[in-house]
Amino acid sequence: MIATGRLLLGLAFLAAWQAAHLALGDAWISAPVAVARRVVAVAGSGELLRHTLATLTESATGFIIGAVAGIALPFVLRLSPRLGTALEPLFAAAFGVPKLALAPLLILWFGLGLASKVALVASVVFFLLLFNTEAGIRAIDQRLTAAVRVLGASKWIVTREIAWHTALPHVFAGLKLALPRSLSAAVVGELIAADRGLGYYIGNAGAMADTVGLFTGVALVTLLVVALDVGLGRLEARSLSWRPLARDVGI
Repeated sequence: MIATGRLLLGLAFLAAWQAAHLALGDAWISAPVAVARRVVAVAGSGELLRHTLATLTESATGFIIGAVAGIALPFVLRLSPRLGTALEPLFAAAFGVPKLALAPLLILWFGLGLASKVALVASVVFFLLLFNTEAGIRAIDQRLTAAVRVLGASKWIVTREIAWHTALPHVFAGLKLALPRSLSAAVVGELIAADRGLGYYIGNAGAMADTVGLFTGVALVTLLVVALDVGLGRLEARSLSWRPLARDVGI
């Protein structure tokens, strides 16, 4: 039923896209068929693989760095609540800085290559995971923590068995928010300065007033986001498979 609903929704989107094309013309919105033909042509030339791999490398590397740091830091700060409270306004202020405004500065610091895009992606992902993981840690039942500490559990056991499992749903919520933004950040970095990647492809198409190329690049980024989100959703379902059982037994 879910698969059928998604298929119908996809067909409705394509129909709306085609209707918009017929109403506005090629100069505004390219036809879905024209975009599909361009995807096949770009794939056949090897250009699609080159640009896609560049964007995926940048976004995946930055995503891993930002996610690991964003998840680990709240657990470290949990050992020193006063330090965490002192740093909280600084994190909030840093999170409020538009990351797009940082892109030229990061390019100045790290150059035009991979490093600047990775730094931009990591800066976006880090704060999303940081705040979501903090929310998960704050949701810990302190009575349960006190009970296991009375029974002799160490801080490591409390962190591993209680804090981590309590925070895990919040961590996955942060990952699902950060995943599409990691690709977006990589594309933005490529739009500003790059010689490859889907952002470079989109920017080059825009400079040449190639509407089909623009829609092709956007469609490819969208498909990547959907594919990665589906994969993350399956990982989440496997990682949190214990939660329905826990609810059934009243935990």
